[in-house]
Amino acid sequence: MADNLILLEVSAFSGLAGALFTQVISAVNTYFIDRRKQTAEVRSQHRAKKIEIGESFYYITGEKMACINKNIRYWKNWNNSRSEASLDFLNKETSQFNSYMEQLNADNWKYNLISLYFNVSFTNDEVVKSNARSHQLYLLYLDLAEKIRMSEDDIKTEELHQRFAVTVYEMCSHYEEIYARLKHDSETVKTQLLNEFAV
Repeated sequence: MADNLILLEVSAFSGLAGALFTQVISAVNTYFIDRRKQTAEVRSQHRAKKIEIGESFYYITGEKMACINKNIRYWKNWNNSRSEASLDFLNKETSQFNSYMEQLNADNWKYNLISLYFNVSFTNDEVVKSNARSHQLYLLYLDLAEKIRMSEDDIKTEELHQRFAVTVYEMCSHYEEIYARLKHDSETVKTQLLNEFAV
């Protein structure tokens, strides 16, 4: 009878130990499955956000590059026609260009997040410096255009035209550099986006 009692206690203890062991294994398994699901979900959200930001950047950069190209063509054509009407037209086009660029930047906050997800060379700090230079050149451009418009002295007007031509050249060079950097970053983002889609 004592042997039966010991056997009964051992059997009960074994059953309890087996149940506890099964619970531990089940809890550990559930923990790792949940961790795997959470990791997969975070990766999926990161990938979706990266694609969204990359597509936004690619679109806005394309728009900016088209505007820059158009305005460089206008500015380079400036020497071919220097009448008051042509200067007014160039000023209007340049003003529209600046307004559209500001609108693109303001309406598309995602564009500013690009360096969080992609390796681009034209960082936000460099964009700020470049914008400061753009504004400086544009203000000089406007000032000289106004002085040309107001000038009544032919010799002084010719000097102003020469200074204006130098300013236009500097603007073109500055924007050609910006264009090249945007094109490089656009290609970088395109390549990385295509890699994301390939996964």
